[in-house]
Formats: sequence, C-alpha cells, structure tokens
Amino acid sequence: MQQWFHYTSALIGYRDRAKLTDFYNSALKEELALTASYIIYPTDDGRTLFATENQSWVWDVNDFDHPFSHVLQQASVVLLDRQQLVYWQQNDSFKQLSSQVDASSSLLIVPLMNSQNHVTAIQVLIGEQKQINDLLSDENWREFSSAFISQWLLIRDMDAQSSHKKQLSDSITRLKAEHQKKSAWSDMTCKLIGSSSVMKQLREQITVAAGSNLSVLIQGETGTGKELVAKALHSLSDRCKEPFVAINCAAIPESLLESELFGYEKGAFTGAVANRKGLIAQANGGSLFLDEIGELSLGLQAKLLRVLETCQYRPIGSNKEQSSNFRLIAATHVNLRQSVNDGGFRQDLYYRIYQYPLLLSSLNDRKGDIEELATYFIQQYNNREQRNILGLSPKALDHLKEMSFPGNVRELRSLIEVACVQTECDDFIQKKVFVAKLPLDISLPVKDSVAPKDDFSSIDDLRIAVELYEKAIINERLKQYNGNRAKAAESLGLPKRTLAHKCQKLEIQFK
Repeated sequence: MQQWFHYTSALIGYRDRAKLTDFYNSALKEELALTASYIIYPTDDGRTLFATENQSWVWDVNDFDHPFSHVLQQASVVLLDRQQLVYWQQNDSFKQLSSQVDASSSLLIVPLMNSQNHVTAIQVLIGEQKQINDLLSDENWREFSSAFISQWLLIRDMDAQSSHKKQLSDSITRLKAEHQKKSAWSDMTCKLIGSSSVMKQLREQITVAAGSNLSVLIQGETGTGKELVAKALHSLSDRCKEPFVAINCAAIPESLLESELFGYEKGAFTGAVANRKGLIAQANGGSLFLDEIGELSLGLQAKLLRVLETCQYRPIGSNKEQSSNFRLIAATHVNLRQSVNDGGFRQDLYYRIYQYPLLLSSLNDRKGDIEELATYFIQQYNNREQRNILGLSPKALDHLKEMSFPGNVRELRSLIEVACVQTECDDFIQKKVFVAKLPLDISLPVKDSVAPKDDFSSIDDLRIAVELYEKAIINERLKQYNGNRAKAAESLGLPKRTLAHKCQKLEIQFK
C-alpha cells in the first residue's frame, strides 16, 4: 500500500505525457514483476491506435482482427492465455506483441476511462497468470491506474491549451506582419506615385526584391526617388523592424567617410575622445543604404566588399573584429559598368552589389504620371501651409507635360511648390506661373575677371540666380570633358568629391 501511494504521488510531478507513460509502465513492471506493460493510445483523429513503446505497432480501430477494437467498443476487460491467443494471430502487430506470452503467462487488456466513462486509452499487461488474475481485484492498482490516466488527460489538455495559445500567438504575429506589409505597400504606392506601366512594374519588382536578402543596386537619374525606393525595400522586407541607415557617399569628405561607415575607437586619431559606432554597426539586422556608391574611393570599396563577404569589420583604431548582419541597398546615377571599365570601381564589388538591379525611369519617360505627382505635391503643400490650392488648370498641366525635367520628380516638386506660393487660395495653378524668369538650361559666358554683360534687371532672387549660373558652368564643363568628373573638377580647381556634391545639390545629370 505504501509503495502504491509513493508511485501515485510521483505521477503528479510529471508534465510530459511520454515520460509519464514510461514511469507508469516501469512502476507496474517493477512492483508486479510483469513481463511487459504497454499503453495503447488513439491518434488525434481517432481512426488508429498506437503503442508509444513501439512505433511500428499500429492498429485500425475498425479492424476486429485484434482484440483492441472489441475493448474500445464494449469498454470491457479482456484476459487471454496462450491457448486463447491462437485465435488472434491474423494481425501482425498484435501477433508480435502477444509473442511474449508463454505457457505460464496471461495477457490482460484493460480500458482506461475518463471521468465521463469514455475509453481514453488501453492498458496491456503481460505476466504470470496468478499475478495477472490477482490484479483484477487489486484496488491499489486500480487507483494507481486511475491517477495515471487523470494526470495524462490533464497534461494533454495543458498541451492542447499551450498549442492553442501558440497557434493564436503565431496567427496574431502573422496577421500583424501581413498588416505591416499591407501598410508598407500602401505607403509605397502613396510615395512612389504613378499609374504608368513602368511604375507598376517597379512596384512589383520592389516587392519581389524585398522578399530576398540579395543586395540591391538602384540605378536612376538624380531626382527619380532612389531613396524612396530603398525605404520601400526595407519596409516590405523581413528586416522592417530593424534600423534603416542611409548615407550619401558624395556628400561627405573622403577623410570622414571611413569613420562614418566603420566607426572608431577612442584615441584612434586627434579628436576621437570616445568610442563611436559606425553606420555599419548601426545597421546590424536592418538595411544600409549607400547613395551614390560610385563615389567611394577604391580603398573603401575593398573594405566594404570584405564586410559584405564576411559580415566582419574593424572600427578605426581597433584590433578586434566586429560583426554586422545587414542588407546592402546601393544607389547611383552614374554608369557603374563604365566606371569598372575605366578603373574607378572595383569589378568584384560591382558584381557583389549587382545581385538585384532596379532601374528607375526618368520623369521624361513617364509624363503620364505628372498629373498624379502634381496633385500629390499640391496636397502636401496645402497640408503643410494650411492653404487650399485647388489643383492645376488644364493649360498648366499641358504645359508641364511639354516641359523637360532634367531634375526629374524633385524638379517637378520644386516647380509645384513655387507655383503654389504664387497662387491664391481657392484657385487653380495657372500656366503663367511656370514661365521661368531664368531658363533652367542657362548657359552664360565665363571670362576671367570679367563680369557677364547680360541684363540682370529681371533677377529678383540672387540665390537662385547664382545657383543657375553655377549649374550652367558645371554643365558646360562636363559637356566639354564628355562627362568625366575628374577632369571637369580639375579644370575648375575643385576636388572631385566637391564637384560631385555640387552636382547632387544642383541636380546636375550629365548624359
């Protein structure tokens, strides 16, 4: 009696059904000196039975070639000796199980019931005939069996509840992810505006690219929205919850760009008074967007390639490797393939970032999108300035569609905002506001120490006039040197990086 109480108490401590069953069978075999003890369980669909101790033993519940089906149907005990087992040899699995019964043994099959008196499992015991016969009247064993099946059902219900919670949690997570992707898709369609076929194709390509971890190279003229595309790629990817880190490689002096990317250790150079994480470290788990990647020096290109290949890097002044797992999104408005041929860009890095190329069309190639874009920019202006510009007049829209936009969408946005300033509230933008006082392709003569003799009486904004004049000079010099920035910069007495920065600022796109 004391031993049965000990076994029953131990049952309560189990929270795993397989381990509980093993303990129960071991306790029975030890206490009753049995040859074997098995628990036969129904599968979740209730169509078959299986023994946890031998996965090859499987029985169909509707197959009456084995006694288990009779026990299930009648919920009654079956006691078989060796002679009676002769009639149950048609089923191979049961034949293997019953082969352990010898002339002095018996096989006892007992249904294990739940609180509603439904058969939950079947117990199979093989042992000496007297020991088996005595079990039928042993109340301690019955109580032990009852405690076992109660604990087993409790664990099963707990497992089912835990599984349900996990499924619910997974479902919620999946729904949130789907909602986030739908939100990101909606946000992309709101920012990458246009119903033209090229824009529809671009949005589809972004969605496909976002589903991979391939490096993406965005190619397009200045002002086509390369950073918007990069942000859309990040938002639609599995990395959307991690940082999106962006840097324009042409806007930072070469001497500072390495420390911006890789970070540095305290004391690495004069002014390094504390450790600083670089953008590569900040982008860990997320996306790193390198705009104007073609402006990287060959030395930095080699270091970037190593990071992409190994996910390892060293901050300036450090002797320890650090790791960063980020997705690279690069952008350029220049022909990188030509730069490779000219020796200005590493071929191995080119192929590493050219895994998934995206080409952005110029606004001149999709003028059908101008109306949608203009409407969006007018709405932005109204919301920001608390005004009510009604839109474009038909003649203004026709005029915009006839214009050339070397600055692409960025230039259109600037034109619309200037037009909004010159338009009264509750009115439409008229064609006349788009008549520029200085043409965008102004080309004024440049002479040493001699001021231009043009009439400047129409200039009412010195800053814009200076920018246009500077833009005209750079355009002319680039034309002179067939787009070679290095030679153009040298002829103007500028570092190449400074010229690149001015080209970006002034939206100069030389073809």
